[in-house]
Amino acid sequence: MKFVNEQELYTHFEMVYYDMNDIPYESLSLTELDKEFDGYNFFQYGNLFEYIIASFKETQPLSYEYLMQGRFFYAVKKSTHPLPIMGDITELGILVNDRAYFIYYTPYAKNHKKYSNIPLEILSSWLYRSKRWGIMEKTTHNVYKSTLPSTILTPMRSIIAGFEDKKGYALPEYVDFLETKFNQLFRQRYGDKKYFDEEKYFELRCLLDTRPNESWDKSGFQLFVSSHQGNERNVYVVPQADVFKIKKLSNPAEAIDNYAAHLFAKKEGEFDFMQYAEDF
Repeated sequence: MKFVNEQELYTHFEMVYYDMNDIPYESLSLTELDKEFDGYNFFQYGNLFEYIIASFKETQPLSYEYLMQGRFFYAVKKSTHPLPIMGDITELGILVNDRAYFIYYTPYAKNHKKYSNIPLEILSSWLYRSKRWGIMEKTTHNVYKSTLPSTILTPMRSIIAGFEDKKGYALPEYVDFLETKFNQLFRQRYGDKKYFDEEKYFELRCLLDTRPNESWDKSGFQLFVSSHQGNERNVYVVPQADVFKIKKLSNPAEAIDNYAAHLFAKKEGEFDFMQYAEDF
């Protein structure tokens, strides 16, 4: 995994600010849509530690301790093209132990009813005020997956290489396995109206993926939630992108907290989610 430290921030962005009063926000080249979702909006709520991090204390205590020692930043990379071709790139993030992590703003935060499949402990911490967290590897980030919790919730078909055939249908071996495992019909294709019934068909959506930004190989751990599981809010782990080895996390909140602390502490090696895995 490639990390960006504080010094390297200045190689990816032209300007890095640590005080909101220094940010020349009005002079930035941003579309109205960019402005609606820009990380600068966080500053309207005052102290970012209180607004973003305080909610971690009860459900993600290890992460909370590291994040409270962090330093928020707002970075800008100026566009070489005028609007509407391309606007400036901005990033709100936090430096923890000299590693940069990005935090995506959303005006729809705290809409927990929309995410009935994500554990409440994660909704009330990582996703309480934000749309997505992740390790900063470069200026822009993969739109499909995040290395920390995210509400993008990309379907498994877009996360696991070779999951579907050329026509966009999930391969039969995956369908048979998952339907047997979950005792429910699996959504085999997106473009087919037959599978639009969300009460009848389920799918697995990615909460986080520990692989690097552009990696789709058989490595790391992929965490999924089910689109249709009542109020269980289970999290399932797929090791090394091998769907046939899927397990359920016995304590997803604790597992994710320890995984994040592993990153924040700069521990050697990869965090092993399988220590929390159980059959189902």
